[in-house]
Amino acid sequence: MLEKNLAITCLILLSGCSSAIEKKVLPQAQVRSASVNTQLGMAYLQKGDVQRAKLKFLNAIDEAPLVPDAWYSMGYFLEVTGQKEQAKAHYLQAIKLDPTNGVGHNNYGTFLCRAGQYQAGIDQFMLSAQDPRYLQIASAYENAGLCALKIPNHKLAYDYFNKAIINDPHLATSYLELAKLDIATGQYTTARNHLSGFLNVSPPTPAYAAVKSQLPQKG
Repeated sequence: MLEKNLAITCLILLSGCSSAIEKKVLPQAQVRSASVNTQLGMAYLQKGDVQRAKLKFLNAIDEAPLVPDAWYSMGYFLEVTGQKEQAKAHYLQAIKLDPTNGVGHNNYGTFLCRAGQYQAGIDQFMLSAQDPRYLQIASAYENAGLCALKIPNHKLAYDYFNKAIINDPHLATSYLELAKLDIATGQYTTARNHLSGFLNVSPPTPAYAAVKSQLPQKG
């Protein structure tokens, strides 16, 4: 689930994220061209066309080497193709170019969690949530919750999932994870409330049915 969150974040933000560096230093045509290349790279990567994807990501960096998007997109490519150390270098370069950018911290945090560096990943998500420009703060909290589950630290995870739905009450994953944690501690009424929250933003899924089946029958 954490892997899915990162992929969605990249695809959403590549289409519309711009930093102060881009606006002040690079011609807009150059920035737009790099953005198109990153989007094409993601599309090719999803189709499994690794060579074309890599070419598009490299073109984006060549065209706009000061744009963080190009670097964390190439970082994602390197990560999913098994080149972990190079991926880390690219994520860090994106952060270096714009240290307060929530997008870069979120994506690097997800990379760290996938690599088993859970607390370091959570720290990055918290930096992401501090960026007032970042539109996906709720997703950063949800990612932190998913990462905390891997420690495992259920109390910390519960706190982050709650912060996620406070910031965006449409995050189905957070409702479901909260319900799971409620059931584990015998908080069945609260679990039912969280499952109701899930149904308010998502149709029933097999994962929902699996969690609901763990509730004791009423009456």
